[in-house]
Amino acid sequence: MASPGMAESRRRPVLFLDFDGVLHPTLCLEAEHFCRRPLFEEVMRRFPAVRIVVSSSWRHHFTLERLRPCFSGDIAERIDDTTPLWVPGGPANRFEEIMAFVRSRSLDEAGWLALDDSAFEFPRGCANLVLCDGRFGLADDSAMQLAGRLALMTGKP
Repeated sequence: MASPGMAESRRRPVLFLDFDGVLHPTLCLEAEHFCRRPLFEEVMRRFPAVRIVVSSSWRHHFTLERLRPCFSGDIAERIDDTTPLWVPGGPANRFEEIMAFVRSRSLDEAGWLALDDSAFEFPRGCANLVLCDGRFGLADDSAMQLAGRLALMTGKP
């Protein structure tokens, strides 16, 4: 039988986070990496119960221990894990990776969002996707959409 803490953890909302096209424009200089991080962190600080899981392709090249320092300390400590690597080349790969993570952790299938710029990585009309324009990364409009969706999930305005 699962402990109450484990059951609570399964109910906590999860944000699956992409980096390229979200935390910075897809095609940017290395010096611009994470230029949209302050806006992302500002939104996430309003929803401290939301856990973060890295779904970005950066997880192919960097360990979680290497990725956490890219964020402010309070946000870094909420980054729990990375999604599993999926067989490349199929449609909706990122979605499949996320669903594998959700199933492996027995998470609430409605209790997650993905912040990503690649619509093709998800089924058409995926209700769990908050889409960014990869040319700019997270912008005010997508940040507002993220905040609104997190508010609905957490019951916190």
